[in-house]
Order: sequence, then C-alpha cells, then structure tokens
Amino acid sequence: MSFQFNSTSRAVLRSLVPVIAPAKYQHLASDIIDHVQSTLAPSGPVLHAAFELGLRTYDLGALPLYRKRAQNLVGDAADHYFEKWEHGPGPFFQLARGLNQLMSLATYEQPFVKHQIGYEVEAWIEQVKRKRLTVFRDEIRQQDAQIIAPDPLRPGVRVTSAARRRTA
Repeated sequence: MSFQFNSTSRAVLRSLVPVIAPAKYQHLASDIIDHVQSTLAPSGPVLHAAFELGLRTYDLGALPLYRKRAQNLVGDAADHYFEKWEHGPGPFFQLARGLNQLMSLATYEQPFVKHQIGYEVEAWIEQVKRKRLTVFRDEIRQQDAQIIAPDPLRPGVRVTSAARRRTA
C-alpha cells in the first residue's frame, strides 16, 4: 500500500504553501503537496507517523495563540506562526526546517516552475553525455569488455550458474 497524507496533514500543508512557496506558484499547491507525499513515501511507516504527528502538533499549536488551527491561518498570521516554529526550540525548529526544505524542493521540482525559471537541465545532460561518450569512448569500451570477461580467479565458473546453486 502506498503512503497517503491524512486530511489534516493535507490541509496543514496546503496552508503552508502560501507561507513557503512564492506567491506566483500558489496555484500549484496540490502538486506541491503530492510531491512532498511522494518524497516521503519510501521512508517507512515510522517516519510517516512521526511526520503526520508533527503536522498535527503544528496545526493544534496555533489554537492558544490565534484561536484557530494553523490550517485556517492566512496572511500575516500564518507567516508569523510559522516563523515562531522556525525560531523555536529543537523539535519545533526541526519540523519547520524540514517542512521548508521539503516544500521548497517540491515547488522547484514542478515542471511549470522549472520552465519559468529557465531550468532546462535535460538538454545540458544530453550534451554532457554525448561529450563524455566521445572523450571517454575507449575507456568505456575497455570497461565493458572487462565486466563481461571471464573471472581470471575462477576460470570456467559462470556467474549465473553459481548464483543458482547458492539459492537452491
């Protein structure tokens, strides 16, 4: 089963998009949250639970100060509350820092944002790849041949047959 944020976590993250992401990317809130979710998905159930507990704590922590949950704060109140966490004690600071990093990464990984800022890395990667395949062509061929060559320390042993014997 894949990891999915609960409704409270999604609401808290949605409320943080205007706080963390530039205003011109607010329309990407759902995509940003989905990216954060997919980034955390491979981390396992313990981290998932801890992250969602942190979001719930952040959400409910606004009640004494604003008489609203954090997910309902907007504008200066939302900015001020997040800033309190950014400069707060250890666990609060760590959560705010992690949220800032994850949501910033998720924002700037969006194709629309990459295009807007002129980050077109695919063309550069292809150019560097062609150059390296040209410059290091002989070394690459030599390494390829060495990888598939018989093992000089175990003549006559085929890797596939040895692997089959170990699993049997």
